[in-house]
Amino acid sequence: MSASTAAHRLTLVVAPAGYGKTTLLADWMHATGLPSAWLSLDQFDGRPSRLFHGVVSALQSAARSVSRSEGSALLSLERVLAEDPAESYDLVLNALEHLSEPIILVIDDLQMAEPELAHGIVSVLAERAPPTLRLVLSGRCYPSIRLERLRRAEGVGEVQAGDLAFTPNEIERVASSLGQDGADAEGLRQATAGWPIVVHEILAAPVRADCPPDERGNAVPARVPLADYVAEEVLGQLRPPLADFVLRATTCDRLDSRLAAELYGRPGGSLLLQECRRSVLFIEEDSCRGESHYHWSSLFAAQCRAILERRDPLLAERLHRVAARHYQDSDVRLCVAEALRGNDPSRAVTSLGEHWLEFVLRNDTRTLEHLCLGLPAGWSEDPEILMIRWACRHRAGDSSSAPELKKRGLAGLPALAPFRRRRAEINLGLFELFLMEGRPDLVAAAGKGRSLLETADSHPAPHSTGLFLLGQAEMRLLEGGPVAVSLLEEAMAAGRANHLEIIEVCAAAGLALALVSSGDLREADDQGVHALERAAVLEWRSPEQLASVWLARGISCYWKDELPKARAYLAAALRSGTRLFPFGPLALIYQVLVDCATGNPAHLAESNAILDAVDGRGLFQGPLSAFRTLALAKVAEAKGDPDTAIRIARSFGPGGNPPLVDAFLAELLRRGGEATAAQRCVESLANRRRASFVDTSVSLTEALLAHARGETAATHERIEHALNRAEPQSIVRPFAERRGDLAELLVQHTAWGTSHQAFIAARTAPQVQDHAHHTRSYWDLTERELEVLAYMRSMMTAAEMAEALYVSVNTVKTHQRSIYRKLGASGRREALTIAVERGLFEGTDSRAKDGHYDFTVNG
Repeated sequence: MSASTAAHRLTLVVAPAGYGKTTLLADWMHATGLPSAWLSLDQFDGRPSRLFHGVVSALQSAARSVSRSEGSALLSLERVLAEDPAESYDLVLNALEHLSEPIILVIDDLQMAEPELAHGIVSVLAERAPPTLRLVLSGRCYPSIRLERLRRAEGVGEVQAGDLAFTPNEIERVASSLGQDGADAEGLRQATAGWPIVVHEILAAPVRADCPPDERGNAVPARVPLADYVAEEVLGQLRPPLADFVLRATTCDRLDSRLAAELYGRPGGSLLLQECRRSVLFIEEDSCRGESHYHWSSLFAAQCRAILERRDPLLAERLHRVAARHYQDSDVRLCVAEALRGNDPSRAVTSLGEHWLEFVLRNDTRTLEHLCLGLPAGWSEDPEILMIRWACRHRAGDSSSAPELKKRGLAGLPALAPFRRRRAEINLGLFELFLMEGRPDLVAAAGKGRSLLETADSHPAPHSTGLFLLGQAEMRLLEGGPVAVSLLEEAMAAGRANHLEIIEVCAAAGLALALVSSGDLREADDQGVHALERAAVLEWRSPEQLASVWLARGISCYWKDELPKARAYLAAALRSGTRLFPFGPLALIYQVLVDCATGNPAHLAESNAILDAVDGRGLFQGPLSAFRTLALAKVAEAKGDPDTAIRIARSFGPGGNPPLVDAFLAELLRRGGEATAAQRCVESLANRRRASFVDTSVSLTEALLAHARGETAATHERIEHALNRAEPQSIVRPFAERRGDLAELLVQHTAWGTSHQAFIAARTAPQVQDHAHHTRSYWDLTERELEVLAYMRSMMTAAEMAEALYVSVNTVKTHQRSIYRKLGASGRREALTIAVERGLFEGTDSRAKDGHYDFTVNG
């Protein structure tokens, strides 16, 4: 307070009731050596004449402490407001000009005179008083004077609730003074947010008689009379419409403007919500997600609910049902909690039945089962709920109780209402897509899922979830292409339109992988950026759902021949992925391909160990088994054992594998001198859809086979075709892999005639950085982000980094969040590990010395 009044003419002390504002100011005034005066307002001080009289009287009492010559002007002032108020205000300002030393005027309980302060003496003093008057305004709301102009012009001192709240150390001191040594100070701070009067009431209340002696220091009394305090000192001081609104709006700890209006049940709810914000009524605004959301202090809201339940229990119950209806499709957990408080379990069951697959998607079946078990007797045995519990137990690997739950659930399904039975059938059919591993089962489950969606006009939640799961199934069958892209685009749009965030984010991430698998690397990069940015806006903190983005980016970087980046992104995908990430095997395969391309002995050994570790675990099934065999051949070749590589390649037979596998096999056989087998492999791809990078690779192999046969025209035709597919997507790896064989041919191709001269020039001069194709993108860290990343290697806090960089703490935190998103990291330590892997720190090895990556299958 002393520092604030020394630096500012005006200091505001604004906090809710019970934060010790008056106590603080009284103690401070007693301690300060400056002449000071105190004015407490009441409900009658809204009259300008009465308020003027009180302010002048207070100033005159302070003037008696200064010299007669300086204080005489103030002491001679009339306390009656003149007919022209401006004349009286000018006299007060002129009298203050006679002072040579500061005096302090504290005006307490400011809220009692609102909103009349805006044009009275208080506003005049705040805006125009000379520096000799240090004005302190204290209350439960911000005064209705022009504060923004003052803040920008000369600054305003502020002491707020956060400054007055008790810290754990202060709670320990209070506890000690009350004979409660050993109290859980941190627990009390979290439970009360440091609200001083509540902390004192809890610590001063008698300990529960049934509390063991060794736990009494941490015991919270069974009942502390906080509701009475809130009713009298908070709600009782508000005008009736606002007090009534607060009682209704605190039905939920969280709300938005629409829910506030629904709870209030009459016009003006949104305006009253904003008045609560201005009045500092234990409510905070959070607008990080594009729209304003609000949350009450949980302790304050709980007291308000207790007051309403005591005054009107039927209204309290009805408002909980209103809240449950509001949250039915946007937040299942809140819907269930509010429905049970409102004695409306059917609403809870409806919300669970429509949205339970979303919990499975986010790998949160533990919460889902907890919600089901929390339903009242009777409803917990509902057939649909039993089937949901079966799904939870099945995902948890519980083979003992899951079958019995399924049996009971299926037996009861026919008794459900037709619309509920149909909803359950659709969701259970879609759930099968989580269970299928082998290709035949997955094909059958996908067909059943399509049939269910096509023949039913289902709720938006299962319909959107179904679109995503079908798109993912197409990807798992390694037949992504346009069908997967279309399904995932539709799922993403449906998720956004229906505010189903989990579907929107998962579909956006899956779409990035579908696009890269289709060969559209550029669009995949853009979609990956969109997925990460959307997840950031939604404050998405589920990295496993973004694993597809990192895999897509890793594949893209591999084909662009950005190998250190590719390995880092693939590692991020494997770290993020869980059993809900069905593309872990593909990430492992690409990691092996990257390691074979770099030739790093340590990495090759690691890749070989990974392939050995997953052998026999059922990880590579169906088409993926071909990928694993290909990886073994590539590792053998990279280790300098071409005979083993060719022997493995021969075991595949004459083509018919996934296109990417046949493309690699064709080139491996060509390099091993098996031209005939390589040609058969190439011919097997003739009538199959090929991604741009597969087509580029195959076309270059065809060109080299034609060159070996002396077919010049065919050679250059296939090279030009490869260039046509490669340059638009910046596909470089197939050229780098064949650099020795292609070097002279590419020079000849320039003379032969091409529309890709710049691209060829870059390929034939690998030591020159290809600026045309490596411009800075979202995925690259900016100069400032690199600077912040360098500071993150130290033990400096965000505040210390901000001071060193001459920026705000929020700016540093924004850069840190951007770094985490771009590197695919969940925190500071992981970001630094990835940065070392990518060689972002000058003078460090490009691989984390202690880094290891583990892909967990089925937990």
